[in-house]
Amino acid sequence: MTENNKNFRVGVLGLGIMGIAFANNLNEDGYLTATWNRSAKPDFPKFRASINDAIHDSEIVFILVTDDQAVSDVLGMIEADLGKHHLIIQCSTVMPVNNTEFQQRVEKRGAHFVEALIGGSKVAAINRKIIFYTGGKEIDIQRAEPVLAELSAKRVYVGEVGKASAVKLAMNLNIAMQIEALCESFAYAERAGISPDSFFRVLRNNTAWNNLSEIKEPKLRQRDFSPQFSVKNMLKDVRLALATDKTDNGLSLLSAVESIYTNAEKAGFGDDDMIALYKLLNNKQ
Repeated sequence: MTENNKNFRVGVLGLGIMGIAFANNLNEDGYLTATWNRSAKPDFPKFRASINDAIHDSEIVFILVTDDQAVSDVLGMIEADLGKHHLIIQCSTVMPVNNTEFQQRVEKRGAHFVEALIGGSKVAAINRKIIFYTGGKEIDIQRAEPVLAELSAKRVYVGEVGKASAVKLAMNLNIAMQIEALCESFAYAERAGISPDSFFRVLRNNTAWNNLSEIKEPKLRQRDFSPQFSVKNMLKDVRLALATDKTDNGLSLLSAVESIYTNAEKAGFGDDDMIALYKLLNNKQ
């Protein structure tokens, strides 16, 4: 941050994969003043048992929780404590229309609101390599920029609140389908007697190779299903995209992929990384 922003006081509400990464990086930088999680984590840096205490100790507040209802619940707990000095940075992936509603609730208290949706997984967040898709009023985006810059490689302003949420869903539905394609391709090659070394050597020289393939290659090779982005979280986003599609034409491929992610969750893979779709193809636990 610039010298003028050294006194920013930042709180993080929600200590999941992304919340932990953000909070640790902000704490390392000396900007973290409070953290909170619905399930208490008293050993975490700057943890506050009371969400209201966390708000009182912060001016810029990140919300990183599971879904629309969780964001609404958090706002319900903190609305009375919000004032004009507060800036809420809402990072949870929700329906675009709901972020517009959340903005209205925050601004009714005199506080400020931006959406900053996250492009990237756990490793990128830890290494400050994520992209933020941002939406909101220009003055609020400018205030958020120095903090967001500390946590990311790039910020892409999309427009008014709701637009960034829609872009995030568009990006995630693309990734959801690519993951299934990668897993099917890998499983098919294995069944044909192609070694992982040969498969990935060829894929690296194919137009289908991309950053997602590079990130997931070592996990597929090692059958490492620890979550960078989980099946259940991607399934949530896929369902949000399907629910908010505004045409009658439908998203036929995404609908098919939704059923695959649903089967993976039913099989007990919901907390696993997205590449757990590979286990469905090989019936491997």
